[in-house]
Amino acid sequence: MIRISSQQIFQGGVNRLQDLNSGLQKTQEQVSTGKRVNNPSDDPVAAARILKLNQEVAQTEQFQRNVDLAENRLQQEESTLASINDVLQRVRELTVQAGSGALSSDDRQSLASELRQRLDQMASLANTRDASGEYIFSGFKGGTEAFTQNISGNWVYQGDEGQRLLEVDSGVSVAISDNGKKIFTDVASDKPAFFTEASPTNTSQPPARISTGMVLDQEVFNQVHPDDLVVQVDQTAGTFSVVRRSDGADFTPDDNTYASGKSLKAAGIQFEITDAVDGDRFLIKTSEKQSLFATVEKLIYGLENQAKTPAVATLPGGSFSPEPDDSLTINGVTFGGLTDLAALRDAISASNDSALDGVTAEVDPSGNLIVTSQSGDLAFEADNGGSVGGQIVVSGAKFEDLDLLNEPVSATVGSGQQAFNELIAGSLTNLDNGLDSILKTQTEIGGRLNSVESTGKFLEDSSVFTKGIRSQLQDVDYAEAISRLSFQSFVLEAAQQSFARVSQISLFDRL
Repeated sequence: MIRISSQQIFQGGVNRLQDLNSGLQKTQEQVSTGKRVNNPSDDPVAAARILKLNQEVAQTEQFQRNVDLAENRLQQEESTLASINDVLQRVRELTVQAGSGALSSDDRQSLASELRQRLDQMASLANTRDASGEYIFSGFKGGTEAFTQNISGNWVYQGDEGQRLLEVDSGVSVAISDNGKKIFTDVASDKPAFFTEASPTNTSQPPARISTGMVLDQEVFNQVHPDDLVVQVDQTAGTFSVVRRSDGADFTPDDNTYASGKSLKAAGIQFEITDAVDGDRFLIKTSEKQSLFATVEKLIYGLENQAKTPAVATLPGGSFSPEPDDSLTINGVTFGGLTDLAALRDAISASNDSALDGVTAEVDPSGNLIVTSQSGDLAFEADNGGSVGGQIVVSGAKFEDLDLLNEPVSATVGSGQQAFNELIAGSLTNLDNGLDSILKTQTEIGGRLNSVESTGKFLEDSSVFTKGIRSQLQDVDYAEAISRLSFQSFVLEAAQQSFARVSQISLFDRL
């Protein structure tokens, strides 16, 4: 016989009520949270899988945020490049307009004024910032302005060549930036070009400046490229020197007088140096590439400084005493048997050679022969025929005059019209190259945006699929849970009533 004490009866009832109440609370928690598995003990296997799925969902959501960031960055860059493209199209229109022969000097100054505004506008766009305040074209140096003006007022690149990448899926990264050096600076030039800069060790105050300059004679300048030149000023003596940077070879012109702001000509180029003192140095760097900013700056320089004048050469009468075998070649046409300047004048006037189209000759009251070309440069070359005597001199050359008895025996007399036309033609080519560079980058950005968009759609589908599996494991079936909750409530209520009845029964009632 087993004896059951009253205490055991009470304890068993309480335990049963606690179990029923625990089950009811669990069901209530499932209904209130909407989750079948709220604790690992609810379903250890499902809990482990849910944890892994949660990690996958969190990672997918991070990738989706990266996709949104990448889209925003790329769309901002694409929009900025489109705006810069519009500015360059206007610059190109102004360049074509500047090439018109009907424009006056004041008209060209007006075009230069608008070009300066367009240049500043382009610089402002190139220094665009993203939502976090970083410059989008500075590479990895997002806190540094992409383009700033140096001492001479020329726009130079200050960023690096970095390209930022952002992971948009496992093992999948996309470039979200392009550095300004690649887009705006490393632009192919139609011909070897140069850019100028002042040495940081210069002592002048205010700091000495060197203008952007322009090429006057491409053939002469090509003999310098790819070496650089160093210009040094002796302000006290009023002179300047030009040497090749690599070996110190002297390129100083015969006319090497210096004055602040005076146009200096050497090695086929022209530039100005302002406010220099003794020992100030300036670097002329040659390159096969030219930044879009330099292209516009040189165009402005040409509009403001290059007069559209004919080429005018002078053969001094007092220095003209050729021998019978001496000859003079003008634009490839050779004249021999030179007896006097009047005969040479008549020979030039009588020539029907197309190389002398637009070339006229006259003897002035002082007895000098003046040769003028309205169509382009005048190229002279003298030959003494092997004799010792005889002298032919041509003055007015761009860089060095011709002297039959002294070097050099050839010279080019520059036409402002030709130099200006070459500047316009070169600027148009360089602007087209710059537009091509921007278009290429825009094409790359379009491809990246397509990739990001397709990745975003994949991530969205993947997220839906992963969340669906997680829902099957984790989410509660409300119909089943509510039915179970009602049943458990009924059982608990019945147990409570039964326990209350039983707890009132006592052996003393049978005595």
